[in-house]
Amino acid sequence: MRGAADLIRRLRREVARYKRLCGAHADLTTATQDVLAERRRQIETQVFRWSMAASTISASVRLAAACYALFAQRQVLGLRRSESDHAWPWILEWWKPSDARSALVKAGALILAEIEPLDHQEQKATHV
Repeated sequence: MRGAADLIRRLRREVARYKRLCGAHADLTTATQDVLAERRRQIETQVFRWSMAASTISASVRLAAACYALFAQRQVLGLRRSESDHAWPWILEWWKPSDARSALVKAGALILAEIEPLDHQEQKATHV
């Protein structure tokens, strides 16, 4: 669980940094809040996935984000409604899109999950 606590602390720092970049009193958009809430949910409920080998997780997370984004595009175009993409990297029970927006929120949160280790590695490299 220490890993989850570290991720949550890093997420909070990123939110604070985002607010500083946008201005001291800037409110986060609903979309941003939803992506951050989904990322928090992922951290709190699915931390076992992120504790696996970085290269394995990284490839899986990228594929999952892409699948959710493609699902949203297909839905906007009126194509297949609920099928997972053939590239879906995990078991089908984990495929849970409902509409284009929720799929994009999940994709955004997964992309954040992909960026976080890169930032962490960069911070470690600069503090060595």
